[in-house]
Amino acid sequence: MEDRKILGGKMSNSQRVFTLIFMSLVLIMLNADSNVMNPNLSRIEAEFGVDDADIGFMMAIFSIFGAFVSLFWGYFADKTSRKLLFVASVLLGEIPCLLTAFARDYTTFFILRVLTGIGVGAAFPLVFSMIGDIFGDRGRPIATAVLTTAFSLGQILGVALAGYTSNINFGIVSGWRFAFLIASAPNIPLAILFLILVPEPKRGASEEATAKLIEQGLLYPRTIKISDYIGLVKIKTNIYLFIQGIIGTIPWGAIAFLNKFLEEEKSLSPAQATTVYLVFAAGAVVGTMLGGTFGGMVSKKNPKYLPWFCAITTVIGCILALITFLVIPNNIPLLSLFGFIAGFFVAMTGPNMRAMLLDTNVPENRGAIFSIFNLTDNLGTGFGKWVAGILSIAIGLTGSLALCTAFWFGCAFVLFLSGAIYPKDIEKQKEKLSKIASEMQKG
Repeated sequence: MEDRKILGGKMSNSQRVFTLIFMSLVLIMLNADSNVMNPNLSRIEAEFGVDDADIGFMMAIFSIFGAFVSLFWGYFADKTSRKLLFVASVLLGEIPCLLTAFARDYTTFFILRVLTGIGVGAAFPLVFSMIGDIFGDRGRPIATAVLTTAFSLGQILGVALAGYTSNINFGIVSGWRFAFLIASAPNIPLAILFLILVPEPKRGASEEATAKLIEQGLLYPRTIKISDYIGLVKIKTNIYLFIQGIIGTIPWGAIAFLNKFLEEEKSLSPAQATTVYLVFAAGAVVGTMLGGTFGGMVSKKNPKYLPWFCAITTVIGCILALITFLVIPNNIPLLSLFGFIAGFFVAMTGPNMRAMLLDTNVPENRGAIFSIFNLTDNLGTGFGKWVAGILSIAIGLTGSLALCTAFWFGCAFVLFLSGAIYPKDIEKQKEKLSKIASEMQKG
């Protein structure tokens, strides 16, 4: 029973590990599309005759439009094969990204980037819905940390590909265009292999109340209805996490301009700026992995400590990020050191927020709840990119990044408040699952 509680369902251990690794690999390549233009903003703006405000608006549409479309994916995640929907979302993102390498005017570039954003956004609710049925409550913090790390690694990969290949000559896709080609092409065959090789997770297979019944061959009896969306907003933990998601992702959106900030405000070369950015991102990756690990340990002692843990690490990371932007001089080792530590602390929140959503929402609602969470996250990220672009023109990149970063203080405040209601919502979710198990036995 203990093994089932941790891992859940009829999947073998090797299938669970294989699914998590393969899914992570696909997500790394898909999320490389998100940041693949960031190191070359100056060159893209010069070629198409646009400025930071234009690019910031395009980045905002990339995030927000994709998040709104993901609401449909989240709903149908409970109606059809999540594996098939996931592969469709990957292809929807990668094919336009590949075609972006051939864009010859800003309108075409804009449209292709928005289409890529749809694919990236649509994948988000699907992967966490699936992982909730593969891993049980004790395994979810680690599993969500792995997936969140995949998102971060993908964004790092996009920056690295763009930052280190901008001088490559490859016919009509030379310069900044080359990164779009190599970021997207490998994931097309990977997505097809995922469809063939990865098993479809059984809904409800990881819950303590229903796992044994699923193993006996009974089917999870419920599917989401439109009316269920009203119930989602009645779960207080969901509301708190939605609010903190909007506030807390504004700084992450503004960091899209970090490369340009390092070049123009700190006088680094494009390669040096990319290196510092990657060190910051590496700190975020380590923080994501350890955040999920430590979060699981903290939650095991007392669930209410988990939001408080996230609030404290967010405040520490915010202070260090402000020091990096406002105090540290043109010094690559210091910028890298403070950037790494700042990224480490602020990234700890991500995997734990996703684990909290899995622990407070029943299986049939998880695709929907993660699509809404993706929307709130992307509203914040998109708003951050847009505002950062506008502020950079009005007060400079330094002031723009500092103001956007300060929103992490608000995020921490909301997280602290959520500590009082999170344990209660866990108990309510367990009560719902017990009733569902009774339905299955009677049926």
